[in-house]
Amino acid sequence: MDRLDLAVVIVTFNTRDLVLQCLQSVGEDAGQTDRPYRVIVVDNASTDDTARAIRDAFPQVQLIENPANVGLARALNQGLAACADSRYVLLMNSDIKVLSGTLGPMMDYLDTHPQVAGVSVKLVNPDGSPQKFRTSFGVVLFPARLDRIFPMTFFGTTFHMGRRTLFDEEQVGLFDEYYFFFNEDLDWSVRAHRKGLVFHYLPDLPVVHYSGKGRAQNRFKLLSELHQMNLYFYAKFYGRLSARIVSLIQTAELVGRLFHLRLAGKHNSPDAAAYRLALEKQRRFIENLR
Repeated sequence: MDRLDLAVVIVTFNTRDLVLQCLQSVGEDAGQTDRPYRVIVVDNASTDDTARAIRDAFPQVQLIENPANVGLARALNQGLAACADSRYVLLMNSDIKVLSGTLGPMMDYLDTHPQVAGVSVKLVNPDGSPQKFRTSFGVVLFPARLDRIFPMTFFGTTFHMGRRTLFDEEQVGLFDEYYFFFNEDLDWSVRAHRKGLVFHYLPDLPVVHYSGKGRAQNRFKLLSELHQMNLYFYAKFYGRLSARIVSLIQTAELVGRLFHLRLAGKHNSPDAAAYRLALEKQRRFIENLR
């Protein structure tokens, strides 16, 4: 099989209308590049008829259907395993709309800058106004100007194109599947930074991001597991003591959130149940650090 220039990997969960719009925009823009490409969608057991809608509207898309919601990291790894023959891979959310003239220049930039491992672009709201987004995993005293090219240390999975070899074991490797949603890209970014890899932000290629639409479908899971995943991240990269310190801060935060929910008469709400579960998961994690 001939080597592809680009593989596009999209993970979706109950975002049918958004992912259909996303796929339409990808096909229209990628089709203008005259480069061979493939689109891979990993559906995490959506219940809104996403898989059938994709098969009907985009039969050329390679669809991976999971019987359960396995989380973002594992689903991304499934998509990456299906595109080992591609030169570049674009990881993107299902709530992204690619604008005309985006994918070709991103590939061109990587073609002409072999020292750059990957590129990201500006995220904008549907009305065209700029969004705030992360470009670094460290403390930033002076935020970068978003009207110029600059090196990034954060490889976010919202919309980021990189060389496929980055995900080989010899380089950074795949995403850590301990994370369900959030922190998988932060973990990967730290590993990439420690390998000395460089990523660039390209200011003149905006894409529309319908922020938070996909995340809303996983709200309980996120609220109940995020704090434990934070502890895992700190223990993994900065040691057990740092994880214990973070757990104290997070415990205070969760107790405060529960207190406010009680005052608002929402002690039995799904959010309150998620926060109580988060406290229990934190406690177990810290106990297992001994």
